[in-house]
Amino acid sequence: MASWKKVIVSGSAAELSTLTLDTALPVAQGGIGATSLTDKAVLISQDSGTDAVGAVALTSNGQLIIGGADGPAAATLTGTSNEISVTNGANSITLALPDDVTIGQDLIVTRNFRNSSAVGSSHITGSITGSFTGDGSGLSGVSGDFPTTPETGTSHDALKFNVSDGAAKFISGSNLAEYLFSKVSGDASVAAGGALTIAANSVEGTMLNTNSADTSTIELSSDTLSVLKVPNALTVDNATIQLNSGTTFDGSGAKTIAIKDGGVDEDALATSVAGDGLTGGGGSALAVGAGTGIDVSSNAIAVDVSDFMANGSNNRIVTATGTDGQNAEANLTFDGTTLSVVGAATITGNLTVNGSTTSISSSNLLIADRFALFNSGSSATGDGGFLVGSGSAGSGSAFIFDDSEDRFGVQVDTQLGQDAVSGVPEAYASLYVLTANTGSATYNVKGNIKTDDGTGDIFIYS
Repeated sequence: MASWKKVIVSGSAAELSTLTLDTALPVAQGGIGATSLTDKAVLISQDSGTDAVGAVALTSNGQLIIGGADGPAAATLTGTSNEISVTNGANSITLALPDDVTIGQDLIVTRNFRNSSAVGSSHITGSITGSFTGDGSGLSGVSGDFPTTPETGTSHDALKFNVSDGAAKFISGSNLAEYLFSKVSGDASVAAGGALTIAANSVEGTMLNTNSADTSTIELSSDTLSVLKVPNALTVDNATIQLNSGTTFDGSGAKTIAIKDGGVDEDALATSVAGDGLTGGGGSALAVGAGTGIDVSSNAIAVDVSDFMANGSNNRIVTATGTDGQNAEANLTFDGTTLSVVGAATITGNLTVNGSTTSISSSNLLIADRFALFNSGSSATGDGGFLVGSGSAGSGSAFIFDDSEDRFGVQVDTQLGQDAVSGVPEAYASLYVLTANTGSATYNVKGNIKTDDGTGDIFIYS
């Protein structure tokens, strides 16, 4: 089975699957100094730390190794009458109290003293100091008097009402008030302190007095508030502003106010309505102002490119030559298919090339990126790497990542073409695997090496 195999070198500890010795391994060398051991026994060192290890058999139920002046021996635990019982079983020891326990001194209980009533008619006799907790339902022989004088106070918080269900009890006035308040329902509620709150959307017209509305502008009719009329009538000129009927609005009925067709003319416009690029207002018609490169006629606005662009010609790309100037560049053209740049080109952002072939004809290729990504255009995993040209044009020796093996390798003798989509490594590279990753199946492959961080021991996966 493949695994990490330790390389034994000077100073390293050996790790072997089996080891056969001609003689028993001495204690001084980490052995027991013996060729066999007693059945079902515990190993015990002898008087001398280097003597062969002895063994004490544990063959009786409940036996333990118990120390003594002459060394440890096998023995069992014993109990005491009416105090503790010991039952020794096979591989078990049970400690218990007998049914009747005799305590020769005081029994002090620091927590609760409880009778589980597991035994019928069980009871506790004698005197007990301290206090009882619970409802007292199991107590007998306890007498109590129900108070005959009612408690009084100046507020419901201080007032108490005596009640009895067989025992002397009381309910406070505040408890009674909270109970009564909780029974209030409908459009209002009462809080525990007595505050009354009317629920939202609960006040209706039937709850209002008629004097809540005046008789001139608002009336209460059929339990509903309504607006009667506006105090003063509104009259329009019917020249620029019109109503859907008549010329007066007094609130007696709904009417629509609108601007009449042709009601707004140049006299109604202020000069401020004419912003940048417009003239008119204040009695004059609005008009578009002509400027450099803009021609205005009676019914059209046109752009005259020749006013601000030089060297115009087909396929040239236009660049700015100042705030208001443009130039059609002869060295920068695009015919719809091919972009042509004559001279140096500097790209400060990302460059994305979607074509199938990218050709670079330069003496030196400088790449500032710390990492270069290959096979980025593939939607699935696969082999990848780089070629060093050798042999025929368009082929060479390859450094390959073999996706099926999750390993890097080389292909030298069999030249790989530049248009290849996979490779067949002729040899795989060995990796130095960090200790934290030696449990990964990715790195547990033949030929990889690791070094133990603590001991410095060397391992090869094979």
